[in-house]
Amino acid sequence: MKIGEASKPDRELMRLYYTYLLIVDLVIFIGVILPVAVAAFLTLSLDQVVIVSSLAIFPFLAVVFLIAVWIPKYYDSISYTFTKDEIMLERGVYWKHKSAVPYNRVTNIDIVQGPLSRRIGVGKVRVQTAGYSTASSGGATAEAQIFGVKNYEEIRDFILAKVQGRRPVAIEAEAEIPPPREDTQEIVAELRKIRQLLENQSG
Repeated sequence: MKIGEASKPDRELMRLYYTYLLIVDLVIFIGVILPVAVAAFLTLSLDQVVIVSSLAIFPFLAVVFLIAVWIPKYYDSISYTFTKDEIMLERGVYWKHKSAVPYNRVTNIDIVQGPLSRRIGVGKVRVQTAGYSTASSGGATAEAQIFGVKNYEEIRDFILAKVQGRRPVAIEAEAEIPPPREDTQEIVAELRKIRQLLENQSG
């Protein structure tokens, strides 16, 4: 990995998406379309069976075709770049999504692999940052996700190396806290005088 050079996921990511698409298609076809076609065949005339089957199958095939065409376009839209100070990510075919994550805001890095991802050999690196994981439900959502990569451990170690030695944002914010105002110091001084008077009276 080189600083400032845009990288892309492994092409096996498309294979993973096509596998997911095939599984979903089989589930829908066996669980929905096939029972509808069988029920129509048992209860309707042949002409009606053809009409019902066409109404069920053609929209299904159209959606499958559109998703199959969208997958390579989506893959081409994904890129991530490591700069000197932050991670820059970009993705999206119709709606572009760009984000930048400074290294000094990173609080946690996870590697995620599902059963199919493990078999294909790709993984996802999830990067959480200060404030973002708290705002997300249960902290399960990551601000940056580098997915479909085979060198996920290398990427994790690279980010960790960049994070180490950098002052966290929370510490930097504390360092910028202004000193107490003069009127606050005067109030404290008055309180001390009152306490001294009370101690003298009790003595």
